[in-house]
Amino acid sequence: MDNQESMAHLDIAKRSVRGSTVLFVGNMGAVAVSAVAVIVIARLLGPTNYGIYTLVLLVPSFLICFLGFGVDYSLIRFSAYSISQGRPEEAKRYAVNGIRFLWMNGAALALLEFALAGPLSSLLINRPGLTPYVQLVSLAVFGSMILTTVTATAIGWNQMGLSALSNVSQAFVKLALAPLLIIVGLGVTGAIVGQLTSSVAAGVVGTAALYLWRLRGASGRGKFFEDSKTMLTFGLPLYAGTVVNGLATLFASFVLAYIATNNVYGWYQAASNFIVPMTTVSSALTYALFPAFASFDGVGGDVRVAFKQAYRFVAFLLTPVTFFLLAAAGPLMHVLYGASYDGGIGYLQLLAIAYLPTAFGYTVHIAFFNGFARPKLTMVLQTVAGAVLFVAAPLLAIAADWRVDGIIYANLLSDFAAWAMGTVLADRYMNARLDFKANAAILLSAAVSCGATALVSQTLGSSALTLLADLLVFTLSYLTLAPLLGAIKTDDMSTMEHTFAGLGIVSRLIGLLLRYVKLILSIGK
Repeated sequence: MDNQESMAHLDIAKRSVRGSTVLFVGNMGAVAVSAVAVIVIARLLGPTNYGIYTLVLLVPSFLICFLGFGVDYSLIRFSAYSISQGRPEEAKRYAVNGIRFLWMNGAALALLEFALAGPLSSLLINRPGLTPYVQLVSLAVFGSMILTTVTATAIGWNQMGLSALSNVSQAFVKLALAPLLIIVGLGVTGAIVGQLTSSVAAGVVGTAALYLWRLRGASGRGKFFEDSKTMLTFGLPLYAGTVVNGLATLFASFVLAYIATNNVYGWYQAASNFIVPMTTVSSALTYALFPAFASFDGVGGDVRVAFKQAYRFVAFLLTPVTFFLLAAAGPLMHVLYGASYDGGIGYLQLLAIAYLPTAFGYTVHIAFFNGFARPKLTMVLQTVAGAVLFVAAPLLAIAADWRVDGIIYANLLSDFAAWAMGTVLADRYMNARLDFKANAAILLSAAVSCGATALVSQTLGSSALTLLADLLVFTLSYLTLAPLLGAIKTDDMSTMEHTFAGLGIVSRLIGLLLRYVKLILSIGK
């Protein structure tokens, strides 16, 4: 590798790390605001009405599975790849035509949901009385497509700030509008209006910003069908796997809707809300890594090094969060949702365990395969996940009569199967392997920290003070054990310092933690 090529790789790495950080921090902000909105909405509606609200949202979630045909993934891949090859006008053309395609697809599916609201309410959630709500929420399908288009296009152009800002704006509009509409007496209707208005507003504003900042003067005229065909060729394998996995996930939710009362479903959804922020952050990291891998592919980067470093980074960040939720489930549910939601504590603990394969890097496989133009491997991985969930959900929830617990166990089996398949495919077809020693150290550090935190919760009970003590004990335990056990090394410190530099208060907070880790590393030498 000559010096010029090495500098190109370094430039991509710096931009990717910076972009990943901006997207990560921005989406963490959106997650925090969304979490507040969810808690306020759940408290105002109560378990039963909150269960109705979340059940209604399952219907657009079903149709959203069919959005895009993989063109949203193509937007990221073709934009990042064309830019790395020095062809920005081509990247603009793909972006414009991709946006047109996705908007038309979103509008068509929104109209379909409105027209078929009655049958969908009966078939999918077994509650025909909720048909008016399902008609109202149909606009959420179009709003979701607009917002997805903005985030995908912005990420492909390495405009992570715009992608994150769109998500933050959506969360703030929902927080401001939905509780207000509930308080004035609109109840579930108010919550739904707040949800769909926030996504449409954030998507429209974000799209306008894209055209002003990056896509001004772009024209896809005469190339729409040709570009659409090219993007569909790349995206359809991804789409196929996503549909199978998405439908399996919704199938499990529909099984749960049939066997659970509105009240129990409300408990389960409240517990699931603690996993949603992790899913959002995991998705943000995946989307950030996707164009990074595509750019490395454009300049001939090292596949194995890219995979190993990305995998370890994601596992180091998300695995401890999973173990913290397991240890502090009681105080979290009681303090944030109130005593009426204590029935969801056990569900939260099981969900934390079920999320472990994703936290440990399952989604890195997806970004890795997509970024290096191997979408068929992603299709195999997601199809395996969907197939396992399709079989396991009714088997464990109904046949074994484990009900809600059975659904959670089925999700665990599904994600573990996908993680294992992704690990095998990465090794066999791309010669990329995990850093098993470092990853084992991450698991051990998080598990021991979980045990220490659980002791605190058992001693102090469920209170805000307990929750604060849990967070302090877990953080100190993990940041002490991880460097001592080899989960993070001295060489990683400079990378992390560069990653979080220039982010204001975030940089200062992270800097304090990194200085502590450096101190532990120096002691452990």
